Amino acid sequence: MLTVYNSRTRKKEVFKPRKGKRVQMFVCGITPYNSAHIGNLKTYLNYDVIARYLRLRRYTVFYLQNVTDIDDKIVNAARAADVVWSEIPARYFSEFQAVCEKLHVIGISKYAYATDFIPEIIAQVKRLIDKGYAYEKNGSVYFEVKKFKDYGKLSGQNLAKLHKSVRLEKDENKKHPYDFVLWKAREGTNEKYEPAWDSPWGKGRPGWHIEDTAISEKFFGPQYDLHGGAGELKFPHHEAEIAQQESASGKKPFVKYWVHTGVLTLGKTKMSKSLGNVISGKEMVETHDPDAFRFLVTSTQYRSPLPYSEKLFTQAASNLEKIRDFTRRLKAIKQKSGKAFAVAPYEKKFFAAMDDDFNTPSGLAAIFTLIRAANPLIERKTLSAKSAKAMISFIKDVERVIGVPLINTLSTQIPQGITALAKERDLLRKQGKWAEADAVRARILEQGYTLKDTKEGFEIIPAGK
Repeated sequence: MLTVYNSRTRKKEVFKPRKGKRVQMFVCGITPYNSAHIGNLKTYLNYDVIARYLRLRRYTVFYLQNVTDIDDKIVNAARAADVVWSEIPARYFSEFQAVCEKLHVIGISKYAYATDFIPEIIAQVKRLIDKGYAYEKNGSVYFEVKKFKDYGKLSGQNLAKLHKSVRLEKDENKKHPYDFVLWKAREGTNEKYEPAWDSPWGKGRPGWHIEDTAISEKFFGPQYDLHGGAGELKFPHHEAEIAQQESASGKKPFVKYWVHTGVLTLGKTKMSKSLGNVISGKEMVETHDPDAFRFLVTSTQYRSPLPYSEKLFTQAASNLEKIRDFTRRLKAIKQKSGKAFAVAPYEKKFFAAMDDDFNTPSGLAAIFTLIRAANPLIERKTLSAKSAKAMISFIKDVERVIGVPLINTLSTQIPQGITALAKERDLLRKQGKWAEADAVRARILEQGYTLKDTKEGFEIIPAGK
């Protein structure tokens, strides 16, 4: 029985979609004004695993993800680069998709760009005005928070506490500082940098929160099954979504299961573009093994924070290689006779872990327990080919869920950054700079690779091979 931790009720609940085995799943997507960082990628890898597991469990999943392709950050980036505003999201979303491809992100059914749904956004804003939840002032439209009595129910705090540590956007048009914008007036702007659309209130563009509910309502209606996003989006973004949709439709709950991910940190600090402590996804997949990064993320429960370090990355790469080495040894077994090995208990442990709120670290622990139990039989050549085949079949299911190739992977592609370091070390050796060469070699070892010197130069070998 699959259980999911619901952030709204703050407890694990049996997963029962509204329409049987059909799952409607929405996850807040990126705002592509700059390169996505690995903290962003942790979130999307977590939900890719969730979508993969649901499908393995024979659910039909429609996984929708929005793309915020217009907001203040995109406008500012366009001004700074002196380019048409649309070039910014086009450039960085394309980069994001290329990174996701290398990380085997395949679960998303549709990306929905905010600017493709302006009519739906305007229609929802108009309904909120008509129902008395929103007001217009000088061409902008605001949601009046005090009109929605349940505001704050997702975060579990009262209105004053919710805003106590939050810097509110100053806007003289607001009735109350807590109110938030649904439609921004933009008369007379330079449309090269900042677009504006016609509306009943004059030219303008959408606020941040309204795009998500307009898009999800377009595809799913006023209520659906699962909404995901990073934990820091609970307030104000997800609170605003609940207020908007439940006010517009009059139906509760807007979402049956709220599923939030933990943040990725560098040490004890959250990775954030505003703090400047970021590693871009593009940098990660070019200088590190993308499979090892995905395995690292999967090795942590999705709701838990991930304190990223090169040491943890190296450990994840090593653990991944242990599984791959095991599968290679299994595939080499040909003898028909041999000792039977029961795989079912390990499969049961894996699926029980995944059914317990998608607990991937516990699920992977079942694999390593299997390896420890089976390795002595492989070494003594007493494991039958039939048992080896059953293990491979099980590991294929694990592979489908975690999204990392585990079988038939004789080698992994060497990241460009590792190759560059190896060439640098080779040059230093030729120059007789042995200490500097050894220091570079140590950096390569820290990232999970070893070097073998040859007559032709060198060979780069992933750790564990």
